Order: sequence, then C-alpha cells, then structure tokens
Amino acid sequence: MYVQQPTSFEKKGEEEKVYKLNKALYGLKQAPRAWYNHIESYFVREGYERCASEHTLFTKEKEGGKILIVSLYVDDLIYTRNNKSICEEFKMSMMHEFDMSDLGKMGYFLGMEIIHISKGIFMCQRKYAREVLARFGMSDNKPVGNPIVPVTRLSKDEKGTKIDSTMFKQVVGSLMYLIATRPDIMFGVSLISIYMSSLTEEH
Repeated sequence: MYVQQPTSFEKKGEEEKVYKLNKALYGLKQAPRAWYNHIESYFVREGYERCASEHTLFTKEKEGGKILIVSLYVDDLIYTRNNKSICEEFKMSMMHEFDMSDLGKMGYFLGMEIIHISKGIFMCQRKYAREVLARFGMSDNKPVGNPIVPVTRLSKDEKGTKIDSTMFKQVVGSLMYLIATRPDIMFGVSLISIYMSSLTEEH
C-alpha cells in the first residue's frame, strides 16, 4: 500500500519543483490507522454500514434480500454472502479500487483451520495443537478421554517444591489460545492458570 506525499527542493538556476514521493506505509506507526481510514471511507462511500460494536465489520444490503458481510483484518478481507452475484461484484470492485488478489476459500485464519465440506463449514486447530505438543515434548504421549482428572482439586501448596514458572506459563498461554475451538479444556486451563504466580510441582 502506498500514499503519495509531496516534497520539494530547489535546483540552482531553476524554479522550485514539487515532486511526489511514493512512500511505503509498512513498518510505520501510523500505517494501520491510515489504511483503516482509507478503506473505511471507501466502504462508507459504497453504501456499507459499519457494525456499531465491531468497527472492522461491514455489511451491505441490496434489493431482494441480498446481503454481503465483510470483515477487515489488517490488510486482509474475509467476506461472505447469500448471493453469488453480489460476491463477484464485490470482488471485482475491490480489485479495481485496491491492488488486491483473490486467494479463494479461506483455509487458515489466525491459526485456525477452516474446513469446507458438504455438511457445512467447520473450524479446528489441529495443526496448532500438534505444534504445541511438539514444542513441549508431548507428541508421543498417550491421549486420554478427559481434559482433566475428575474431582481434581488444587491448592496453593505453599510448602511444596517451587519450580521455574517460565515453561508453565508458556504451556498455559498456548492452551488458552486453543480454547477458541476446544471449549472442553476451558475449565482445566482456568484451574491451572490460577497458580501461575507461585508454582509448585503439584501444579
């Protein structure tokens, strides 16, 4: 993404000339705000409505109940619709207005795998879960049916043997991100995260 920024200088024996400089925004602090303002103004101009509670979500309704939903994530767009023609129209307009390309159906988003099958669209974090297991040396561990042993009770265990909390915090952080598609581990992760400030072997 580029913006045109005027600059000027004098040449000996010539009038002052103004040149336009294409300056890349990537890496600059104001880049996200500048890009959002630019694309938001385009959406508003084209008749899209911005969601009041989520400013990166835009919708557009057309005659016949046609609706297009667009979600903006940095410089990526995710969109869905209930009519194929409105989708093609949106895609062509974005390619014309911005130098964008169509990457097809979404396969991965924020570490989540998107699976398209005849029964519907499903999300999972299979790849991420395997990476977490490999990172902490648990790839060969045997799986269990429950995310936590039933009736497990943890306490502060103030007299227990203290351990280094760095790795434990990394494990908990990784599991917290996995909760997005695995709500069944939420209780167990919440339970162990209570004691991150003062860890013992029990935890």
